[in-house]
Amino acid sequence: MSNIKPVKIWKLDLDQADDLPASDSFLFPEVGGKRKTYLCGHSLGLQPKSAKASVENELKIWHELAVEGHFKAPSPWVHYLDPLHDMMSGLVGALKSEIVIMNSLTANIHFLLAGFYKPNGMQTKILMDSPAFPSDIYALRSHLKVRGASEGDLIFWQPNAQTGFFEIDDFEQLIRDHQQEISLIFIAGLHYLNGQLFDIAKLTKLAHQYDILIGFDLAHAAGNVILNVHDWQVDFACWCTYKYLNGGPGSLGACFIHKKHHHLSDFFQGWWGNSLENRFDMKPDFTPASGALAWQLSNPPIIALAPLKASLEIYHQYGMQKLRAKSKLLTAYLEAILLELESAKFEIKTPKDPEARGAMLCLHCKDEGKDIFELIEQHSIVVDYRKPNTIRVAPNPLYNSFNDCYLFTQALKITIKA
Repeated sequence: MSNIKPVKIWKLDLDQADDLPASDSFLFPEVGGKRKTYLCGHSLGLQPKSAKASVENELKIWHELAVEGHFKAPSPWVHYLDPLHDMMSGLVGALKSEIVIMNSLTANIHFLLAGFYKPNGMQTKILMDSPAFPSDIYALRSHLKVRGASEGDLIFWQPNAQTGFFEIDDFEQLIRDHQQEISLIFIAGLHYLNGQLFDIAKLTKLAHQYDILIGFDLAHAAGNVILNVHDWQVDFACWCTYKYLNGGPGSLGACFIHKKHHHLSDFFQGWWGNSLENRFDMKPDFTPASGALAWQLSNPPIIALAPLKASLEIYHQYGMQKLRAKSKLLTAYLEAILLELESAKFEIKTPKDPEARGAMLCLHCKDEGKDIFELIEQHSIVVDYRKPNTIRVAPNPLYNSFNDCYLFTQALKITIKA
């Protein structure tokens, strides 16, 4: 397959756009010594080249200083999260005091529910999107069961039968119908199965009009789209860091807790959430650290955090505004070529409005898509497949090019004609 030729599109030269950030900051999987076309950063981001040195640096400090690394390392481990929180807050539009990096996504959902889900009288239900990512539905079902509730206490916001997408009017109607029963709302920020970016600001405003707290799973939104969770008055949120944020497989998740809730004291607590001023006095009484840091449980795993630090430094270098601008162009370019190929075998099930989606297009195959997916793999192209019929393709502006999009579409063209 030949490489794409430079063309003008949306008033931007593709060669210039490819230079926005360079892909040479990341390591790509290879086959036979040749780089694969990787369009799967929505599932697992690539390894930053600087991650290895970042990990080796902390291993060296562990070797040379051992326990004294907590206070005597060049970047003392006791303060290791400080710059990460600073960079992460910029990525999601939060105050630094509202961010804490800890645990896994699902663990954080449980901890946040423990602090924010307060059933009272008739108000016992949680409103969520459906179909939801397993992290969300498993966590909410089991959390309700442990708390003595049941799956009957879940209310589902589903795609509209006419449009096929989640509609805000339907969301508001659910709140109106169940406002006396809803205790909490917890939904995705960007849906994993159709790529729809929800209007988080409007959803939050609607929830608050009915005096209902609202939280978001931002796993597919953080590092992908522009977020301003503080200004939007989102009550809480959580996300993983191994997708668009390239923190490595199973890397730690992160939480946002709005400043207006920093007075809360009824949540699960641990040693590292105690104020650093007297943390090592080992007193039995909990003195909360300021802001979201009070929700920490244990000391952070420094070696595991080193790759995330390397990736966040790259994000910090370019900034979300620049990355989002390139992302819109990449996704629009991919969409334009796919529309030329769209056939009886697949259709795009992601919103056409660039403001209503992130860096991912979902292809709905008319028949089971596994055969198409496996044939695409034979062209050294990495995307992913979700049963029964969805292929997801995500051009990441940090390391993907317009040529990557072109190569995927040419492989798909060959596949659907096979």
